Amino acid sequence: SAVQLCIVTYERRIGIGEAPPMDAITGETLASIRHTLENFLIPPLRDLFDDLDEALRRVHTAADGAASAKAAVDIALHDLLKPLTETIRIDTAVTVSLQTPKKMEAQALDFAQKGCRILKVKLGGRDGLDIARIRRIRDALPDVTILADANQAWNEAPTLRFLEAVHPCDIALLEQPLPADDLAGMAAVTARSPIPILADESAFDLDEVRRVVESGAADMINVKLMKCGGIAEAEEILRWCGDQRIPCMMGSMLETPASIRAAATLAKRFETIVRYCDLDSPLLWRSVPKGCSIKRDRCRLEFEG
Repeated sequence: SAVQLCIVTYERRIGIGEAPPMDAITGETLASIRHTLENFLIPPLRDLFDDLDEALRRVHTAADGAASAKAAVDIALHDLLKPLTETIRIDTAVTVSLQTPKKMEAQALDFAQKGCRILKVKLGGRDGLDIARIRRIRDALPDVTILADANQAWNEAPTLRFLEAVHPCDIALLEQPLPADDLAGMAAVTARSPIPILADESAFDLDEVRRVVESGAADMINVKLMKCGGIAEAEEILRWCGDQRIPCMMGSMLETPASIRAAATLAKRFETIVRYCDLDSPLLWRSVPKGCSIKRDRCRLEFEG
């Protein structure tokens, strides 16, 4: 479920934005997103629908935090004032959920048989079997790209043991192995890791991205519209990372059509910087909206202009 925002002008032009509640990550619920939109973000815009820069400035200064609520307005404003005019085609990683090693191998095989070539493998089990999870999937599928995501589950020592053990498995990256606020630990791991380290929860907005990169806490950044507050901030992060030659992932958090469309558009626009896309929530949609084509058998998304 998500909050959908429709901005309608006097000329009957429409812009649509959406925000899924991710309380564990952004601290927002459906109720809090609605409250923020109705009481803080929408009122400053009632007399302004033709100046995107000023509208975005008003949105991002109208409330503290509330990244997903801001993203909903940001996406709607871009849809209204800078609508997508080209066809976007991207391939996405697909998530292998955290289960027993045997079940994860079976799920990975099923995805691969359907044509998915990039697997994001969830780790962080409390059973000591994370190395076995990776090894089973790699042994079963020697040619797929594996992205590992530890979801802040470890500290420095177990992370380094994991990296040493799975290095022969040719893992493309390891995402957020340590808690978000442990930049010193992340930096120590990144300095010794044979595998690129991707920061997610450690890097919400541009200020945090700069801190992560400048402290050596990661080699790559996961950019998510719902983390940073929408397209405008994501563009700034991607441009800055491009200047610093820091590759990125375009990620998502179980998002809905307008959000995924916006993220896919950014990924295509910054394709020299965005190395991977993790936008697989469309594979779970019950119905596909107009203008969107999903090749579920190939993990491929297409959005028409």
